[in-house]
Amino acid sequence: MNNHSGLTAIIMMISVLLSISFSVFANNSEQNQQQLEKLKKEINNLQKNLKSKQKKQSQAISNLKKAETQIATASKILRSTNRKLTQKEKDLRQLRTQQSSLNKTKQQQKAALASQIKSAFVNGRQEYLKLLLNQEDPEALGRMLVYYDYLNKARSEKVAKLQTTLHQLKNIDLNIQKEIQQLTLLKQDQEQETEKLKKLKTQRQSLVNQLAQEIKSETAKLNELKNNAKELQELIDSVQQAIDSIDFTQPLEGLSALKGKLHWPTRGKTIQSYGSRLAEGLRSNGVVISNKEGAPVNAIHYGRVVYADWLRGFGLLVIIDHGKGYMSLYGYNQALYKQVGDWVESGEAIATVGQSGGKHEPGLYFELRHQGKPFNPKRWVR
Repeated sequence: MNNHSGLTAIIMMISVLLSISFSVFANNSEQNQQQLEKLKKEINNLQKNLKSKQKKQSQAISNLKKAETQIATASKILRSTNRKLTQKEKDLRQLRTQQSSLNKTKQQQKAALASQIKSAFVNGRQEYLKLLLNQEDPEALGRMLVYYDYLNKARSEKVAKLQTTLHQLKNIDLNIQKEIQQLTLLKQDQEQETEKLKKLKTQRQSLVNQLAQEIKSETAKLNELKNNAKELQELIDSVQQAIDSIDFTQPLEGLSALKGKLHWPTRGKTIQSYGSRLAEGLRSNGVVISNKEGAPVNAIHYGRVVYADWLRGFGLLVIIDHGKGYMSLYGYNQALYKQVGDWVESGEAIATVGQSGGKHEPGLYFELRHQGKPFNPKRWVR
């Protein structure tokens, strides 16, 4: 086999391998999408069943869910408006910095041009004619003509640069006016959303007080806590069953190798520990971390969102599947930024701290589970 034949054979082999690799990638990608759609369908059916059960709940709980969902929507809109406002203010500052720089350039260019014009005026055309008539040396005359030609060109260039600067300044002025108009509208939106959020929170507080009246006795409180825990357990069992029914081509690795290495999902003081007493014969399956309303809630590790909705007793709740039976739960949120099927990275913001679920103070409810059973997160988090 000569060198040419050998090279041809290698190129053909590479082409075949690339073709096979692309085909496998395309099939895996299509299969992953099918699996994701199947998971979404399973979770959607699960949520429908939950909503059917929730219809049997008291009117106070139903109203609370509605109010807290509206607060979540309003807070997300307000967050988005605030981010746009911050960006617009930054854009305006940059435009004004450019405007200031161009004004300095304009003054410098005007001064230089004025100096040249003044010099030309002082010398006058007579000086130019005198130089032409008095030059006996042709070479000297040629140099003088080149010199004057250079001065004229330099003056023309300065005029052109000044015109360009003035044009740029005009465009900057127009852009500044445009940004100011948009800022004004955004500030109006911000004020409206802030007022709307304030009213919704007042309405929510009234519903929380109403719910507190319904479960005033110790027996009613215990029953409420038991019902909440039961509903959460049923949800987790159903979600785990849905996950187990799908053979994922990209299985997650779980959390077993990360014991003692995880980060808390939000900063703050632990105000309810794992295993602490909630009521007679009932203990906490998670921890509650106190933090200000609107503070970020971050995923503790890479995974897939398998639940993102309101749940009785836990408010706006996110559940992330980390694989091999491991899940992390984040409750009491003010707003959720992820939906079922979304992939999240370690440390990525998934929600904001709130007091949904009828809580009186803002904080985050956090749980870790393996095969549906809760375990102490303190031993797994730094």
